Amino acid sequence: MKKVKIISLIAIVFLTIGITYLDFQDLGLYKNYKAYILIFLGISTLIFSFFKPISVNLGRKN
Repeated sequence: MKKVKIISLIAIVFLTIGITYLDFQDLGLYKNYKAYILIFLGISTLIFSFFKPISVNLGRKN
């Protein structure tokens, strides 16, 4: 079973909550600012987790 990194899980949670909060009848920024903030945080966290992977063995020397 593949281990899920906690930062990827947080990104997925941000995206899920952000999409759930969206009001699809009125997609204006004023009414959906919380949802857009969460979606932005989710996307940026997901990008960060792909380009800066956290190593489990940071303190270990080879």
